[in-house]
Amino acid sequence: MGSRNLRANPAFKEYQDMERDEEWANFTKRVGDVTKIVHDLASGDKAKSDAAQALADKYLGGKVIIDDNIEMKIKSDRTVINQKAFSSMGKQDEGEMDKDAWMAEVSKDAEKRAQDRKIRREKADTFNTQAIKAFRRGEYDRALSCYNRAIEQIRDNPMLYCDRALTNIKLGKYDKVFADCDMALRIYENSFKARLYTAKAYKELEELEKYETSRKELDEMFPQHAELITYFLDKKQQVEEEEEEEED
Repeated sequence: MGSRNLRANPAFKEYQDMERDEEWANFTKRVGDVTKIVHDLASGDKAKSDAAQALADKYLGGKVIIDDNIEMKIKSDRTVINQKAFSSMGKQDEGEMDKDAWMAEVSKDAEKRAQDRKIRREKADTFNTQAIKAFRRGEYDRALSCYNRAIEQIRDNPMLYCDRALTNIKLGKYDKVFADCDMALRIYENSFKARLYTAKAYKELEELEKYETSRKELDEMFPQHAELITYFLDKKQQVEEEEEEEED
């Protein structure tokens, strides 16, 4: 498989749209959570209202963030609901808040965060483009620097971590590969690239037992990419064999 065919392989291209869709789904889920809290507070049902109030207190106090059954306690106030939403309550009981006012503030806060996110994504895209160009020129140190700056802007894009891992492979910094691949898998557990680069790093570091385990996982999870896996992981060996054949 030539380098052009390797870059054209769908396995290296098909995940970005999926990841962006997942990011949008996460955002809309949080908006939906907030909407449900408001609805329950205004429902007139005391049990629902009390439960919603308790959850709202946790959001607003920044004490607990709940996401997909994962509870994370934090020390600083990192409120995900704009506390200005309560400024219109005056002396009203918290259970009788102005639903429209709260939703208006939540909407403004969401718009601001979406705009900030857009700006950071644009910066990350610029650095990513620069990194790709440098990588293709073989300027791997520059590519690594650009990927670092891109990840500073956007920290939840598994493609950036995978591309930085590949850059470290090109630089021979195999011990740097694992952290990026682990992060990519936390964000997207079925990342082909992350598992492929992890196996490559284990092989180059001669951690053969771990390499065999990761290679087996690759073969089982991605049988459709068998040719690509073999090419990438055995590339060095193949080149050496070709050189020996030319000498003969």
